[in-house]
Amino acid sequence: MSASGKKRIAHRIEYFFLKTLHAVFSRLSFKGGKRAAQALYFLVAHVLRYRRKVILQNLHRVYGEELPMERKRLLKGIYRNFVYLWMEVLQTSLLTKENLDEHFDFYNREVLDKIVAEGRGLVLLSGHFGNFEWLAQYFAMTGLTAYGIVKRQSNPYVNELIEAIRTQKGARIIYTKDAMAQGMEALRKKNILALVADQDARHRGVFVDFMGLPSSTPVGPAVFHLRSKAPMYFIASIRKDYGKFDVWIEPVSDHVEHLEVNDENILRITQKHTSALEKWVRKYPDQWFWMHKRWKTRPRDNG
Repeated sequence: MSASGKKRIAHRIEYFFLKTLHAVFSRLSFKGGKRAAQALYFLVAHVLRYRRKVILQNLHRVYGEELPMERKRLLKGIYRNFVYLWMEVLQTSLLTKENLDEHFDFYNREVLDKIVAEGRGLVLLSGHFGNFEWLAQYFAMTGLTAYGIVKRQSNPYVNELIEAIRTQKGARIIYTKDAMAQGMEALRKKNILALVADQDARHRGVFVDFMGLPSSTPVGPAVFHLRSKAPMYFIASIRKDYGKFDVWIEPVSDHVEHLEVNDENILRITQKHTSALEKWVRKYPDQWFWMHKRWKTRPRDNG
């Protein structure tokens, strides 16, 4: 069998597995979903030990030997948040306008409403923290037009499934390949442009301080902010339980009307939104995706 044939088979197996999980979880109640997620947590954390080495390397790189909480409890929280998030995504169809208040306590929604009422676009930043995926559903279901920039999955069958899940409540997506043109168009039309910008950006990023370490970080959010002149805010979705979150939104940068799109301003704004994320990660270290190879690219490698 050719390499392309083997790849197609692998893609179909992956798709079948995810499709089966989706079929099961979308038919469970949230209470049943939580019980199933707890079983999957045990599998991922204690049997598969998914990316355990990467998690520990990242934690010790940031904190040394003085972890922010007892190691066993910290690892449990990290894995639980990771598993809960993806199982919640599979249960997205259960979200309704009628039950949103059972899942979200938005503590300063008036900040977001004010921006919308002023007829302004908004560059909205988050991180792989809490449940960032459900925020887009929340916006769509409360009457806001939000575009999320996402990376296309290498498996086309899986990508189609994930796209259907992400857009079923009215959220809209822009793939990274078309991000600049379509993202600017969304902002020109005074919509929300949502980005998650806390993964290693390799040689395309700029180095800013994150958790006390030089971190290659995407420049896209700063470029959108500077080009569109739309305000930039950070939003944090803080897990309280399975399917239940506290949400806060806070300004990162505004009043950019007279700022040029140059390296200095891009670096400064990138540092600002990265620091906004760091504040929440330090407060809730068990709710961030420590399994990412966040510090893979180092300054001396950046050509």
